[in-house]
Amino acid sequence: MNRDEKQKHKTPGKTENVSRRAFLTRTGSVSAIAAASAVGLLHTNAEAQASRDTPASTGEAGKDAAGLRITKELPVPTSAEKPKQSEYKCDVLIVGGGFAGLNAAVAARKEGKSVVLVDKGRPGYSGLSAFPSSHRWFDPEFGDDPEAFRRGILQGGEYLANMDWFDIWIEDSKAAYLRLKEWGILAQYPNAVKAGGYDKTQDFPGYREKFDEQDRHAKFVKVLADAGVQYVVRTMITNLIKEDDRIVGAMGFDVPSGSVMNFSARSVVLCTGGGSYKPAGYPTGSDTFDGEYIAYQLGLPIVGKEFDDFHMSVSYAPGNAFLNNSWPYLENIWLCGGDMTKENTEKDALIKARVIVQARMLSAVKGLANNDGTRMEDLSKADITRRGGTWSKDPRDPRHGKDTSLVPKGDIYGAAPGMCAHLSSGIFCGIDDHVGRTAIKGLYVAGDGTNGAVVSGAAYPNGVGFTSNFCSIQGWRAGKAAAQYVESVPPASLSPEQIARTAEEILAPTKIKNGLDPNWVRDVLQAIMAPYWITIAKTESTLRGALMQVEYLRDHVAKQLMAPTPHDLRLCHEMKHKILSAEMKLRAGLERKESRGLHYRTDFPFRDDQNFLCYIAVQKGAEGEMKLSRIDIKPEWKGDVNREYKLRYPWRFPGEAEAKGFVEEPVPQESHG
Repeated sequence: MNRDEKQKHKTPGKTENVSRRAFLTRTGSVSAIAAASAVGLLHTNAEAQASRDTPASTGEAGKDAAGLRITKELPVPTSAEKPKQSEYKCDVLIVGGGFAGLNAAVAARKEGKSVVLVDKGRPGYSGLSAFPSSHRWFDPEFGDDPEAFRRGILQGGEYLANMDWFDIWIEDSKAAYLRLKEWGILAQYPNAVKAGGYDKTQDFPGYREKFDEQDRHAKFVKVLADAGVQYVVRTMITNLIKEDDRIVGAMGFDVPSGSVMNFSARSVVLCTGGGSYKPAGYPTGSDTFDGEYIAYQLGLPIVGKEFDDFHMSVSYAPGNAFLNNSWPYLENIWLCGGDMTKENTEKDALIKARVIVQARMLSAVKGLANNDGTRMEDLSKADITRRGGTWSKDPRDPRHGKDTSLVPKGDIYGAAPGMCAHLSSGIFCGIDDHVGRTAIKGLYVAGDGTNGAVVSGAAYPNGVGFTSNFCSIQGWRAGKAAAQYVESVPPASLSPEQIARTAEEILAPTKIKNGLDPNWVRDVLQAIMAPYWITIAKTESTLRGALMQVEYLRDHVAKQLMAPTPHDLRLCHEMKHKILSAEMKLRAGLERKESRGLHYRTDFPFRDDQNFLCYIAVQKGAEGEMKLSRIDIKPEWKGDVNREYKLRYPWRFPGEAEAKGFVEEPVPQESHG
């Protein structure tokens, strides 16, 4: 049930319109409230879908002199309505409404438990759930070979992949595909070019409206409603509440009004995604390491922070997410898979690594060619390996891979600084965990950036398409396990003392009269963390230099973050999360004194199997210090450690051949970009 659908669901309680003066009185803030949340832009289309009788919520549309559609931004309101309901009780609380959270909520509900889902924006629109452009699954019906797929992920993940989770993907991925298909989330848009030349007119709203029925984003809330899941939007969870040795709920605040929200629950599933320090090409600003921060404060280990994501942009317009991404936020989740066979698996892993990893590192180290925007890419004409399509040759097989519109070819790394390699970072639940159960009773985790399953190992090439499918698998398993857990524990509730103490902590930035703007701090952090010598070509000196600055932010700046408005309150909490993430990333990068997958050290430009076939875990110590440890992995995940180095690792980091005494091999020209 969505609290915004006022005419459908009446909630008892007094409605309070929080004025500018009232907010200042309550929080002691020193500036006027600008109550519109940044996530308002993310949920606009969902609101329009749910309430066709309120067209003003989508803005005032018109046409410019060239006949192209324009949208006029509505004015920022001067007050925000306090939510009618601020306290919730349930069996299972789901935090996050992306693919993992959606599946977790429905799975828990199917077990007969009461479920509440909380989203910082709106399910289907916030975090990364809005942006996946491919969906990959294993299908034995079309001849997929499990051993070929296993060899591909072993080599492609550079022998750090969690093969237990990969075997689960082989077993569960088709069911996840069929589930999402049944929900309508994989409904196919036509290619924008083939649909009538929308690529030339760049009529994005027109394209969206023409194929509105295929829009997957609005279907998330329908799935929740059909399953009987109560959902709460625009609410940021900042704290999990633990009593004795188990989780009993969570607290946060309603972003538009700044009102504190309480959730009592017998179990919690975190599905909060990863993060980036500031979007620079991808609109991923609402992904801010929230779950990772919460788990770290509870003493749980975080793994995979050293492996950086390689999303691309174009150097002449690095902030334009649409140019080289073929409308991924409007077009399909393209259906992929079936692209690894006994004959091509090692070659496939090599080609993807050279395209997605090696060439981009070389570009960072050697510099970029001048890009005038004329180099285009047409994935519909690319081979199966590049496109992610199937080799089955079965006409019934829908996994044709990406058939995207013609786009400029990306040439510069760094579209989302701080984002870790997909499905390699997050809260570590143990080598033998298969459901996302943490070391804290009642707490489960699922999804990209939250569960450190490391299913794709040190790199992501052979896992392309996992972010919708594998996250759905993890969410389903975690939601079911959380629901089964609650059968053995009594109902949970938050004590008045806990509520008062946590509320004071949540609202602390609103009490600061002379402080620092979180927007400015965000820009400072990006300036520290975005350079290629921090995220791509790392060295001891560059990492330590950045770490000193991040430590200063942690010790001196974070405590001065000031929130004159509720939106600023959200930003203040998010900046604390980002600063912690940056420290973990830098320390993990310093600890891994080798190069592997998406982690490249120019001072250690080679793989070191003897010391680093392991996970690097970051954890809060008893005295509040940050501790690092190494977690050994199962021997069978390490591949043949006696295989000749050049065959075991068939592509080279810059400087690796010289360090190992090999002849430098040229990178094929077509691999660049």
